[in-house]
Amino acid sequence: MDRIDGLILGAYLLISLILGLLFYRKNDQRENYLLAGRSLGWAPVGLSIMVTAFSAINITAFSGEVFGNGLYVLMSVPVFYLVSIPIRKIVIPFFLNLNVTSAYEYLEIRFHRKVRHLAAVMFILWRILWVGTVVYVPGRILSQISGISLNTLIILTGSIATLYTFLGGIRAVIWTDVMQFFIMIGGLLATIVYTINCIPGGLWGIGETAAAGGLLKPFHPFDPGIFSLDPRIRISFWSALIGTFIAFLTRYSADQMVVQRYLTAKTITQAKRGFTLNYLAATGSIILLAFLGLAIYAYFIQQGSPILESILPIKYFTRFLINLPVGVKGLMITAIIAASMSSFDSGIHSCSTIFSTDFSDSALIKKIPPQMLVLLIGSLIIIVAVNMQHFGSIFEIANKVVNGFGSPLLALFFAGRYIRTCTAGGAFWGGLAGLIFSSMTILLVHNLALHYYAVINFGATLGFICFFSLTSNRMRFSSSNKYTI
Repeated sequence: MDRIDGLILGAYLLISLILGLLFYRKNDQRENYLLAGRSLGWAPVGLSIMVTAFSAINITAFSGEVFGNGLYVLMSVPVFYLVSIPIRKIVIPFFLNLNVTSAYEYLEIRFHRKVRHLAAVMFILWRILWVGTVVYVPGRILSQISGISLNTLIILTGSIATLYTFLGGIRAVIWTDVMQFFIMIGGLLATIVYTINCIPGGLWGIGETAAAGGLLKPFHPFDPGIFSLDPRIRISFWSALIGTFIAFLTRYSADQMVVQRYLTAKTITQAKRGFTLNYLAATGSIILLAFLGLAIYAYFIQQGSPILESILPIKYFTRFLINLPVGVKGLMITAIIAASMSSFDSGIHSCSTIFSTDFSDSALIKKIPPQMLVLLIGSLIIIVAVNMQHFGSIFEIANKVVNGFGSPLLALFFAGRYIRTCTAGGAFWGGLAGLIFSSMTILLVHNLALHYYAVINFGATLGFICFFSLTSNRMRFSSSNKYTI
């Protein structure tokens, strides 16, 4: 890696540590460390929500998806606006009025402490595996581009993210997220501008080349197949609409990483405004990434390089980044690392919050402050990420299983809020059955449209909860209809 590129990356890492030190003195109370004293405004909350859910895998995979298959993924963009309706009107006021620290506290209020523990365990497993994945996968690409070994990258970025999270708590996490957002956007814009200048005709040339390669489908030429009801079609209008809606609803209403951002806001109004900023920023970022995918395709065509189906799009993405000029390459490397670290810091902080809040009845957990839990969980995730390279196909399986944890969590909240007849026993055993079913579906069913997995797993878990609720009188759980509609 060139000296200038190294300076750009080093400056970002140094500023991240400085932010952790700046907020160190404000963590005199537990609520300050976990929720920033519920005092933040809409702008940092909104950008933090966006960056938290927008991992480095999104940067590398989204452009690769457009490069290989066209603009089909853009059909999911309008869902941001659809899902914002229940989030703004129902979810945000609900959690802020409860005045909780963990999203899963509600499940004890509505059902039983064992249901809360089940959800907490599901979340922790989900996020530890997920964070390990989003650190490892882009790390492989960055290692080739920067010349830094994979393990060194993982340990360096993971340790720095753990340290500033340990020092500054949620304030450091959120404000580094804000910085990471601008770094990601800056890196993307610099790369896109460079690519436009490399291609004859600029923007128009990119569009013509992409159209000639069929990458503007399904919009140009229009692909009527997107309205097919065949569930085996990789991405259809219906799978993108319904499946993405369930996936986004899970992310924004059942994921502690996001819910914790709502809880740091001063007021419900501030949290709602933050969510609006989140989906506007996410939409803009997705459009930039889609255009980057088209630009990379046009770049290789103009270079006379054949686009072979036997070569994965991610390989072209890596080759493209390697060929970027000094400075632009440094910005893009830093952008990918920033996206990776934003997922890392959010994951370890939210997991430590869950441990210290949802398992506070444990004598052992009570003795461990949240700061020490951050260090322990951060170290664990670094170990997981470093060792993923040794698992081969097991890693790929684990990556799929990770996606089975979200839908059962959403089903637990939905049952608690909207189905009064659901019992604590039904929620516990149904949630557990749904988790197993979701994992098996992802592992064994291969011909289903990408977005339908979330729908099927959500529906199945909800069905299990209702079924087991019919027999919950045999289970020694108590439940309440408090906070149902």
